[in-house]
Amino acid sequence: MATANTSAQKITLIGFVMMFFTSVLGFANVSRGVFYMGTSSILFYVIIGFLFFLPYAIICAEMGASFKNEKGGIYSWIAIGVGGTSGRKLGFITIFMWWFSYVAWMLNISATITIPLSYITSPFLDGGFANATKFVQNFLGPVGMGLIGMVIITTVTLLISLGVKNIAKLASIGGTAVMSLNVILMVCGLLIWASNDFKSASEYTVATMTNVPEYSKYAGSGIMGLIGLLGFAVYAIFAYGGVEAVGGLVDKLEHPEKNVKRGLLIGAGVGIFVYCVGILVTSLVINRNSPEVLHDIMTPAQGGTGLYYTGNAVYYVMFKLGSGVGTALHFSAANINLMGNIFAAYTGLSMFLALTGAFFVLIYSPLKQMIEGTPSGIFPAKMSKLNRNGIPTVALIYQLILVIALILLNTLGGEAVKDLIQGLITLTNVTMTVPVIFVIYAYIPYLKNDHIEKPIKIIKSAKVAVTAAWIAIAIIAFANIFTIANPIIMAMNGQDVSSNLKEAAMSGGGIIVFAIIGWILINRYERRKAQGKINLKDYEQN
Repeated sequence: MATANTSAQKITLIGFVMMFFTSVLGFANVSRGVFYMGTSSILFYVIIGFLFFLPYAIICAEMGASFKNEKGGIYSWIAIGVGGTSGRKLGFITIFMWWFSYVAWMLNISATITIPLSYITSPFLDGGFANATKFVQNFLGPVGMGLIGMVIITTVTLLISLGVKNIAKLASIGGTAVMSLNVILMVCGLLIWASNDFKSASEYTVATMTNVPEYSKYAGSGIMGLIGLLGFAVYAIFAYGGVEAVGGLVDKLEHPEKNVKRGLLIGAGVGIFVYCVGILVTSLVINRNSPEVLHDIMTPAQGGTGLYYTGNAVYYVMFKLGSGVGTALHFSAANINLMGNIFAAYTGLSMFLALTGAFFVLIYSPLKQMIEGTPSGIFPAKMSKLNRNGIPTVALIYQLILVIALILLNTLGGEAVKDLIQGLITLTNVTMTVPVIFVIYAYIPYLKNDHIEKPIKIIKSAKVAVTAAWIAIAIIAFANIFTIANPIIMAMNGQDVSSNLKEAAMSGGGIIVFAIIGWILINRYERRKAQGKINLKDYEQN
């Protein structure tokens, strides 16, 4: 086995930041924020950004710098931070459920990654972007879409084997695509605003900034209205997820003792800015509560067109943006419509690149942290072998086989099999964010452990840092509890009782299922180690 060429395989600060943009920031969260909550979504993104996202990024930066030479990422943070047997067991259970959650994410995205590509056809179709998804779905069918997903995930996996420096370069394409959309939104939005004599399309009053808009999935009165507000708060929390995936690559980062701090804080600051300013600029151009937009939001059964819905919110917003630019430049009606569809097409291409870029980070990072960082002996020795570029290619191949098998079952299986696969995805909805709670919790004993070197300390006061950590834990714990409780409340109110109860059971059950599997694996390892059945020589790189 060749020695990994680690000196050449380092991620630069710019590459690290671009990986952050690719895997954490979702441009669609801006348009969906407007779609769901109008201008009031800004308030949620600001509060969640400063009470959860920023503290969590700081925690990842501080622990990442302390454990810059550890390959285990969040496993190492928890195992060393908490300490002892309990830390090791909690760390492994956390990394296992986190990894499998991303396997389910890969399955889900692989099956739908052709959807962004479909919008590239917008300028060439009758009806433009509104018919793009339907056209491609009818043309490819479920099998064609599944096959394209398998080709993409296979290609990305093969490219990952070339090393982390190439991963960073390829992932940065997605980061650039995400940021280009934000720049286009802000520049063109301000241009349209200026052309309208600086008159905002939306009102900014206490009422509009605090109320749920009409025809939102979160709208309601009384207890249901409160549940709606809490529901969007949960959405905002999840919109800020994924910091730990990038933070776990700190051992591959150039000058990690300073660049991890810079990278994560730049990413966090830009993230909060992009979400809040993006929603503000969008609202300058589009009035979520105008009769025209409400007519597009309402379904045909409600008397509307159903043109503007959750899945295409980002394309609708960009279509309106392009149309607004055409209007500002005094184009003809046909060219105004064409401009809107060109914007939608560019958005489709950019969203595809962003998802592909996220693949590079999220196919590699969770697996790398679990295989390379956990104790030798938990997994077969061959899975930990690295190629000359320092990549665990055997483990990547096993992961690829698992994902392809799940895609084939989901694509070619009957309805019962599809329901089973969708149930598997539901199992990981909450499981993906539970590890965040354990990472933040580990930060508290980490702060109190004077034996751990702390090269950076962003929050100088230990009391303030611990308080910030507990607030962040409370926020993400609330999000998970509400995600499980919400369908139960819906069922109690007589809404689709059986499916809501099933969703609640699956969401909560995922934590238990993956915790049990992780517990079994770590206990099996410790038992075999105590019995002398693990030959560590098998795990040595040579």
